Amino acid sequence: MEDSMIEVNGVNLWHRISGEGEPVMQIHGAGFGHFNLDPVTPILAEHFMVVDYDQRGYGASDKPHQDYDMEVWADDLAALMDVLELPEAHIHGTSMGGMIAFVFAGKYPEKTISVTINCAAAKLGLAGKLIFKNWIDLSRMDPDGPGSRILAELISWQAVNIDFLEQNPDVVDHVQQILRDSNDLEVYCAACQAMIDMDLSPWLAKVRAPALVIGGDADIMTPWDQGPNGVGQEGIYEGIAGAEKYVIAGAGHSTIFDSTEEYGSAVLDFIQRSSRAAAG
Repeated sequence: MEDSMIEVNGVNLWHRISGEGEPVMQIHGAGFGHFNLDPVTPILAEHFMVVDYDQRGYGASDKPHQDYDMEVWADDLAALMDVLELPEAHIHGTSMGGMIAFVFAGKYPEKTISVTINCAAAKLGLAGKLIFKNWIDLSRMDPDGPGSRILAELISWQAVNIDFLEQNPDVVDHVQQILRDSNDLEVYCAACQAMIDMDLSPWLAKVRAPALVIGGDADIMTPWDQGPNGVGQEGIYEGIAGAEKYVIAGAGHSTIFDSTEEYGSAVLDFIQRSSRAAAG
């Protein structure tokens, strides 16, 4: 395992490489940095070279105040792969990272071996927009910004299923620490606003690589059905030709945390079946 800073598209990004084999690029969600995928990294790194990184605006990476949308982060991923001399990779994104993942797959098909889209949305319905508006309002109102205890409590019960939260009450402390240490207020709010404003549905038809849409049936943050004015996980699945769907019973938004074993097994199986080695 190695980790270091690397210059990409004019910013310095923290990245870490674990394991060997075909590369898997892991894209974290809003607010959480690479910690978002830490539980599943060791599972995938037993079979693949896993690249975790803090996206522009998060964690140890540079946090410029600028316009943000999913293409900004997708372009950074493409440039990161170029710097690492990786012509193609499996793309694995969670939450906002899942949104970036299918935008990347649609924009850079030549760089995409497969794409795994976890707990994402292509367009938020009103309920989804209100969730991220709450995040913005709380982080701006609280002197602690994204490190707000109230925000950490809200995200904790929204993210994991009830059983996991009851058995792991310290998850609130963990979430608060990550939010405090990984975020800049302006970038955090800009990312939330980018999700509120987005309509990524046109990208779905452009995805040509094997795709897995995976999430929990108890996800209230990015539910499978975003309502009549949104495009949720079900819409992503229906919009990508030949996509596979995997629903984890009882899991919430953060399936990587509350259903680590089942989630890791399903994603590993998909990437192995989609690998160049399997095709060869």
